[in-house]
Amino acid sequence: MRSLFDWNIVSLVGTESILRHAVDGSLQDMLGDATAFFVEWDVLLFHKLLPGVCFFHEQEIAKTFDDPAQKDNLISKLAHQAAPFLAPDYGGRTHLVWSNIQPNLPDTVNNVTPWDTFQLTAQRHANVTALGRDLFGPETSFSFLTVANDVAPELIGAPDVHVIDLPRSPEYEGPPKLYDSLLTGIVARTHI
Repeated sequence: MRSLFDWNIVSLVGTESILRHAVDGSLQDMLGDATAFFVEWDVLLFHKLLPGVCFFHEQEIAKTFDDPAQKDNLISKLAHQAAPFLAPDYGGRTHLVWSNIQPNLPDTVNNVTPWDTFQLTAQRHANVTALGRDLFGPETSFSFLTVANDVAPELIGAPDVHVIDLPRSPEYEGPPKLYDSLLTGIVARTHI
């Protein structure tokens, strides 16, 4: 299922913001407010109440965002993507994954979202973990995938923090099937 975190660029600040709005029940109304969206650089969509979130793959909608039909399309799409956060009723355990390892991510977000908002600090780790458990239940588990330069030293070695040895580069994915193998490993570990 696609969610707000798929196909959008969402920093840890943005992740925390989405989860906080979901927990306090304001996410649906906030995403339904067309007046809160704005376009930058003619093709990038942002929301006034979601710092650190760029609706990066909505460039066609952004180009003609003055058209009310485009606003309706965006709101409808985001309502669908937000569904897992609006009324989480999954009976099993939830495992949330956050990653900033995409090799070209710092270049991609340059001038869009400050890179430091993508770095895993102890406070962001604590906030996202607490909010995720408030929303999806106390058994919710996490995997934070990061590189050594983008994580607080005190988090290295934490059971839910996975430091990946992957250099930054202009490439999108890095080694072939990298994400498949990482996610397969996460699924295997969480079902033991």
